[in-house]
Amino acid sequence: MNLLHNPIFLLLLVIVLGELLGKARLWNLSLGSSSIIFVALAFGHFGYTLPAEVQTIGLAMFIYAVGLQAGPGFLSSFRNHGLIMALLVLIMTAVGIGVTYLCCRLFGFDAGIGAGLLAGAMTSTPSLAAAVELLGPDQAPAAYGVTYGFGIIGVALAVKLLPALLRRDIAREEEQLARELAEINPPITFQHIEVSNPNLFGKRVVDIFLKSIAPVTITRLLRKGAAEPILVGADTVLEEGDRLRVVGRPADLEKVQLYIGRPVEGEIAFDRVLTKKDIVVSKREFAGATLGFFNFREVFNVQVARITRNGVDLPADANTRLHLGDVLHAVGDERSLRNISRIVGNDLKATYDISLLPILLGLLLGMLLGQITLPLPLIGDFTLGTTGGALLAGLLLGARYQTGRLIWEIPTTGNRLIRDLGLALFMAAVGTTAGTTFVATLQSYGLPLLFSGMLVTLLPVAVGALLGLWLLRIRFLRLIGVLVGGMTSASGLEAAAGLSATPYAQSAYATVYPVALISKIIAVKVLFLLV
Repeated sequence: MNLLHNPIFLLLLVIVLGELLGKARLWNLSLGSSSIIFVALAFGHFGYTLPAEVQTIGLAMFIYAVGLQAGPGFLSSFRNHGLIMALLVLIMTAVGIGVTYLCCRLFGFDAGIGAGLLAGAMTSTPSLAAAVELLGPDQAPAAYGVTYGFGIIGVALAVKLLPALLRRDIAREEEQLARELAEINPPITFQHIEVSNPNLFGKRVVDIFLKSIAPVTITRLLRKGAAEPILVGADTVLEEGDRLRVVGRPADLEKVQLYIGRPVEGEIAFDRVLTKKDIVVSKREFAGATLGFFNFREVFNVQVARITRNGVDLPADANTRLHLGDVLHAVGDERSLRNISRIVGNDLKATYDISLLPILLGLLLGMLLGQITLPLPLIGDFTLGTTGGALLAGLLLGARYQTGRLIWEIPTTGNRLIRDLGLALFMAAVGTTAGTTFVATLQSYGLPLLFSGMLVTLLPVAVGALLGLWLLRIRFLRLIGVLVGGMTSASGLEAAAGLSATPYAQSAYATVYPVALISKIIAVKVLFLLV
């Protein structure tokens, strides 16, 4: 069929058939988008291939989207868990070296076959490049072609099966991680406190230096004997018996109780004059502006009690920079709240608008970073390549959030679209390419190479899962990200995303990927010395 030689038609056909195959379920198990590579291998075997550029752009899109999503929490994640996760990746790499060495001794593979076996089974293209540089292009690429297919499929299958094999309830794991994050970043609440400290009587709020004690905000004040509360501003004078509504985290509220007075029960509620409203920041020109820039209290007589960002409550500090989609929890006159809503937008749909320019600039930066060569001790010249460059660009720009009027962050739905499309392009292209030589290479080097590839793929994952879960005590959803990151497996990451909609696996993947990338290049050189 002439149409099959049209790369656009072939690309669409492979992806569509793969998506249809991925929806099939067997024993409540489905491959999802990973099944695209099965279809691609079949087309490749019959000589229908896709250009290498499709693989490159697909991989760049997928990894850039992952880095962009993980960027804001990357540094904090590495501080909290990264050292343990990096240690597990090094252990997995060591297991891969050991299993490859044993297979070389058992089946008589030389250094070239061993290096290709290690690179393909652990799905590391940079490792293959290092092997070709060391040993030439004769044998390593062939072994890589045989083992790479199962490397991609095996990790994805392992991720799908691990919850059942280890008897892990994904919903329960999500709840446990949510509680853990809540302990690290507790939700903001409020406490009513009666002013009983004589040192505060007759003083203005600005003069008691409450922020130096804890990041809390006084939003309402009910005078002794009064029926209606008032909004609290910097010039509000405190009197004995005043009842204050103080907003902050529980530990911070306990601190200010010792300073202001005793906690009291009851409600400090407004009548029809004042009301509460949640306002969404949706105008791009205000992204990056500080809350103090608007001076809501003095200009509109409106008090912002707290800010909610991505489901996490933040203190309403004057220096807090606003992001698109932030929710301002404000109290004030209804007319003033309507004015503020018009100023900042309050249009939730507008926060989902996607600008193409920042995405293209980010991908371009990733391609440029991937071309930089760094001379490293004991390793030699090291290049990040497309994958490393795209990931680094995504992490940097995701953490940066905004440069001038460019906002790098992509809404969750847009990020998922770019990620899924990129992965589909990558798997379709790499599958058709591997399919052309898969059967011939398998016949030349035999079943021992394929069996060895299965061992080198699965044993590091198995050892990593057991050690990570029961010795290093890594939470399961993070552990999944560490395992697929340690194997530098894009298809495995897609399978992990199918287990849970939470970003824990993606964050862990981005945290350990640089360690995995470098360790596998070193692994090829270590194996060369051993064999």
